[in-house]
Amino acid sequence: MMSKFSPDDVRYEKRMVIMLALLFGVVGLDRLVVVYLFPILIPALGLNNLQAGAIASVLALTWAVSSWGLGNLSDRIGRKKVLIFSSAFFSLMTCFTGVVKSFSEMLIVRGLLGIGEGGVFSSSVAAISDFSRPEKKGLNLGLHQSFFPLLGIGLGPIIATQMSGYMSWHWVFFILGIPGFAITLWLIRIMKSPHITQNASQSIPEKNIWQVLRYRNIWLTTIIGSLFQTGLFVFSTFVTLYLTQVKSLPLSTAGLIVSGWGFGGFIGMIAGPAISDYVGRRAVLVTCAAAYGILMFGFVFYTHSPVSMFSFLFIAGIFGFSLAPLFLAIIPGESVPGNMIGAAVGVPTAISELVGGVIMPVIAGGIADHIGLKAPMLIVGAVSITCAFVGLLLVETAPRLITKIQFND
Repeated sequence: MMSKFSPDDVRYEKRMVIMLALLFGVVGLDRLVVVYLFPILIPALGLNNLQAGAIASVLALTWAVSSWGLGNLSDRIGRKKVLIFSSAFFSLMTCFTGVVKSFSEMLIVRGLLGIGEGGVFSSSVAAISDFSRPEKKGLNLGLHQSFFPLLGIGLGPIIATQMSGYMSWHWVFFILGIPGFAITLWLIRIMKSPHITQNASQSIPEKNIWQVLRYRNIWLTTIIGSLFQTGLFVFSTFVTLYLTQVKSLPLSTAGLIVSGWGFGGFIGMIAGPAISDYVGRRAVLVTCAAAYGILMFGFVFYTHSPVSMFSFLFIAGIFGFSLAPLFLAIIPGESVPGNMIGAAVGVPTAISELVGGVIMPVIAGGIADHIGLKAPMLIVGAVSITCAFVGLLLVETAPRLITKIQFND
């Protein structure tokens, strides 16, 4: 059944999806640019691989806490207030990254940055769920999240490595803080508060942040998210070091190779959720997770030239990043009542960030210090194949399939 939305509602939906997608892309760029500059930052700040992993981990820790807490807050006080604060705050912390002079200062600033970025994620996903037509929700959330790999992983390493060739790393962070401020000003002007949605007239008792844990899919997407984020952040943290130190490639070439992962991810994050609107969330998640794991093993064992490395990462990115909108946003959001979406999105995000983004990069950094940088590269393949097996246990949530099942019954 198609929902009744006015032409103005549809125009607003499209404008907001594009703008929030751009904002989330800037989040990805500001989050990951530091790892692409590790070959410069490690000697500049006197770091080792364990400390490099800790810098990536501290942002994941604060992202986890804020995505859960601020996502729940957005359910109570509105999406716009949380989004405005979060986007302005993370942009400010991106600029502050350019003035740090030590490992401890970097930990503090990047930790604060994670507070803003986690709030942007959970509140923007909840906002899109609010104003999207049900039949377009998968496509809209996929488009929104596709800008993270496009800007953060596709263009991010190119931007970071090329800018660093013309200016000091300090100025790279100063400049990259500007886009977030610009989008914040646009949101202040344009975003409606509160949203008028199809859930507005439903009388659902107020839920607290813990009650989302009663839903089976929340637990399963949390496990899948923890596995996927382990591969994502271990790989992204150490891949440029692997390519420059193990494969002996120039930093600029390493940046171009890693960009293939992000460009493929941009395609996958749009295509995967859109296809899942028709064939089901579970089928797409299981198939893509298995293919992703196989391809990432291939990247380590069967690639020798920059072209083959780029190609493997590009194809792997298509399959791998198809998963993220499903387990982080679409399936949790479709598994709970409308007034719990912010908290439901925050739970798998928070726990998977803690496991995959906080704990594992530090562990992988320690492993790399002792047995080499190839070991962290193998983790992503193993955890991705495990995701496929866990995905088999999910309860289907795609509205088209649910409606079809109910009609047949």
